[in-house]
Amino acid sequence: MKVRIIGRWGAYPAAGEASASYLLEAGDRQLLLDCGSGALSALQRFVPLSELSAVVISHHHHDHVADLGCLQYACLVETDLMKRQRPLRILLPREREGDWPLKEMKGTYAEGISHTASLTEENGLRLRFFQTDHDGYCLGMRIEAEGRVLVYTADTRYNEALLPWLQDADLLIAESSFYNGQEAARYGHMTAAEAARLAAKAGAKRLVLTHLPHFGELSLLREEAAAEFGREIILPEPGMQLTV
Repeated sequence: MKVRIIGRWGAYPAAGEASASYLLEAGDRQLLLDCGSGALSALQRFVPLSELSAVVISHHHHDHVADLGCLQYACLVETDLMKRQRPLRILLPREREGDWPLKEMKGTYAEGISHTASLTEENGLRLRFFQTDHDGYCLGMRIEAEGRVLVYTADTRYNEALLPWLQDADLLIAESSFYNGQEAARYGHMTAAEAARLAAKAGAKRLVLTHLPHFGELSLLREEAAAEFGREIILPEPGMQLTV
């Protein structure tokens, strides 16, 4: 598996960048994990939209879904131009009836997912979902292929109940929205140090800090995380690709 950082920001994107979005390549499958503001433009630098296999959404907050409607328009246009052969599959959290923000449109189709869902793709890629400790129904993702494990926490407070899902991850992508001494939990998020503490307790191999804040010195996030996690810590740049 390979994962590319399409967007790394929380709340809103920095100029010319994107909020939370990650492109997962596994064999012949190209999956977009979340589709934040600015993601659609950034994504096209790395893959034609017609080659996108599926989109997996962690939760319905704007910084994770803002470009989803525009992606649907793109699929409609590409379907009519015969550039897209199959409708794009969109997996969306659905906690209850009526919890469904997506408009039905030609070129895409949506499926509801929950924290009990487990999906296996034709190429053996396995996706399992777990509920995180966030304001609103939010799903983290544990993705496995060929003996390798990628975990994406999505948005969450520090909660050791998540540890079984993070266990022995080869690559852990964890939200790191605040610095030490700030009230991350009040906003439904973690500090970089808390993300690193979870990584250490779970025995993760590498840690990617993401959902970054628009204040402070970002390099400090890695310093604070390093006090909790002695393995590789990655502060991502836009377009960075990592092998799982």
